[in-house]
Formats: sequence, structure tokens, C-alpha cells
Amino acid sequence: MPNSTMQRSAQPGLVSVVIPNFNHGKYLGDAIQSVLTQDYPYVEIIVVDDGSTDNSREVVEPFARQVKYIWQANQGLSAARNTGINAALGDFIGVLDADDMYEPNFLSSLVPIMAKNPEIDGVYCGYQFVDHKNSPLPQIEARSIPSGELYQSLLAGNFLVPESMLVRKHCYENVGPFDVSLRALEDWDMWLRISSRYNIAGTTEILTRHRVLPGSMSADPTRMLDNRIAVLNKHFGAEPDTDGNEQVKMAYGRAYLVSCVEYLQYGDLKKANNCLQSMVKVYPELLADFDTFYQLGLGSQPKGQLGDFSTLDLQTNANVLLQMLENLFENSQLENNIYPYRKLAFANAYFALAQLNYGARNFSETRRYLLLAMNTDSGIALNRRFVSMYSKTLLGDKLIDRLKGSKQKFAV
Repeated sequence: MPNSTMQRSAQPGLVSVVIPNFNHGKYLGDAIQSVLTQDYPYVEIIVVDDGSTDNSREVVEPFARQVKYIWQANQGLSAARNTGINAALGDFIGVLDADDMYEPNFLSSLVPIMAKNPEIDGVYCGYQFVDHKNSPLPQIEARSIPSGELYQSLLAGNFLVPESMLVRKHCYENVGPFDVSLRALEDWDMWLRISSRYNIAGTTEILTRHRVLPGSMSADPTRMLDNRIAVLNKHFGAEPDTDGNEQVKMAYGRAYLVSCVEYLQYGDLKKANNCLQSMVKVYPELLADFDTFYQLGLGSQPKGQLGDFSTLDLQTNANVLLQMLENLFENSQLENNIYPYRKLAFANAYFALAQLNYGARNFSETRRYLLLAMNTDSGIALNRRFVSMYSKTLLGDKLIDRLKGSKQKFAV
């Protein structure tokens, strides 16, 4: 049911950027400045201070003529966003958390896409992870999913961050406000609701910066798991049994997989094992998915560093992953459900570890894991990537670099 307090005529071409803030005065100025330096001229900035007790009000004061400042008693992130959206006058709405930033061409890149294509209701972009000092971290996220497939992709896990999305105001008016009962992943819930009803485009252009802060709510894996399951309960009801809907089982299974990785990042192996068992209980098919083991193989690598081979502890992660699999298949309560996947699961695990070692240029370990994968399941040797990877490990670093250089030189 539409939120009646949001029903007002929007100003065409105007972008309202809502910045919810709670005790982030240290970073708030960067967020505001990143909007003021946009090379798109039609912008209003709404800072919603959700009961901050730090110096946030003083940070906003120098921008008083350029920012609409709203203070409210602390109600949580969702409520702060809702207050800002209700006050917005723009046709387009961006939600920029107080510790994140837009690149200068964020609006000038995304607004024209919707302006020229009235059938598009929103656009999301790629983003760069940065640390608390705004220094770039190795990890970026940049993918563009066809609009008709976005909802399904988001069911497999949220890859968007709030500041990467720009949508028409009517999306929020019609799907309803951010859910104040959620204390994390309220944005995932919103993107699921919007993508199920509206045409949302994507670009791989890196147009925002997502700050990774120690002690943030996303660093609490239990809080994230509880809210991840709460979102799925809201959309689909209770966790299904083995006879449930395939799409719903996949969504729950992927939720437990993501939480398993988060517990590995946090160093809690017991809860990581519990999540892996929950994953296979609801959707054992994920044991046949190479990506499952590639994610688990990244193991303890923290957010912002994922995929950076120079900081990846491959030996430790491999030991943890393989031990988790051994524990999984020794679980008598799950054995009948998952035993048929044993051979393929270990083959995929070895193959993923080979891929990670290949990325780190550990070629002898790459070959060892490839042979383990083939000996576990000979059919994997028919995979073209398997053959290509094994062949390249025999060439050595210098020749591989020369071949890559030749491809780039003659690319057309």
C-alpha cells in the first residue's frame, strides 16, 4: 500500500539525495561535499540526523544554505531514510549513507539514462571499496544484470549498496517505505521489492565509494544472518523443506552460504560450519556449484580485500575449507540428503582452490589441486577452463605475461 505521506508532485529533473546520519560526524562532511561537487546542477541535499550525540550538527552548519537538515529522535537507519524520502521534492532519489561518497559524475552519468528512457525506473552503478581514510581498497563491485533477471540475481544475495542506486520517486511511493523492523539488510529488502515491480538498469561504471569501517553493523555476522533470514521470511514465509519451491530454497541456501563466509571472515569456525550445514539442509544443490567453493576458498579475507591475491592466506583457507567439507559429510543427520554430492563437492573444492592458486601465481599448487579434482571426479577434466589452466601453469609467469601482452597489443 502506498505511503500517503510521500504523495506529492515531484520536480522533473531534480535529484533529492537523502543522507541518513547517526554519529558519523567524522565522515558526514565528505558525504555532503561529494554531492556538492556533482557536475549535475539540479540537486537537493537532505541530511536526516537520527538523534546523533556527536558533532554532526556542527559539521552540517557550514553547509546550511545548501543542505536541508532534519533532526529526529533516534529511530534507526530505515526510519531516517523514510523521513528524508518523505521530505524529498525531486523526481529522482538517491540514498547516500553518511560514511559513503559519490564520484563527481555519479548523477551526470545516471540521470540521463532515465531521462532518455522513460521506461527505466532506476539505475545502479559499480562501486569502489575504501577504508576509513577514504583510501581505495583492492575490491570493487561492478556488474550489470539485465533488468528482467535482476530480481532473481538479488535473491541469490545482495550485491548492491544503497549509494549505488538512483530511482524515480514513484518507486518508493508505490512499494512502501524502508522496513523499520529490520536492523540490517533493509536495503536488500527494498531492492527486492523494487526490482520485482520495476525496470531497473545497471552500469558497470564505478561511480560511488563504499567505506569499510571497523565495528559497523555489517561486521556483525550474527546480526546479518538474523536479518537476512528475516528478509526471506518476509518475502517467502518460513524456511522451506526439501520439497519446497526451488527458487525459495535457493534463496535460503545462498543466504546461509553468505553468512558462512561472513563467519569465516570473523574467525568463528563453529558458526561457519553451522551455516554450511544449514545451507545443504535447505538446498544441497549448492554443493554442485563451483562458485560456492570459490567464495569459501576466499575464507577469512575481509570485505574490501576480497579477490586480492597478495593478501590471501591460501594454505590456511584451503585447510579450513577441506576440513569443513569433511565435517559436513561426517554429519549423520545430513548424510542421506547430501551423500550423493560428496564426490562433486570435493572436486569443485579442489578446482576452486586451483583457480585461487592460479590467480596467486602458485602454479605448482594449481597443478596439484587440478589433479586432485580430476582424481576425485574424472569428468571435470572435460571442463575447458580446467584444460586451459593446467596448460598455462606449465608455461611459467614470463611467457603468460608475454601472451597477455600480445593479446592486448593486437586487440581490436
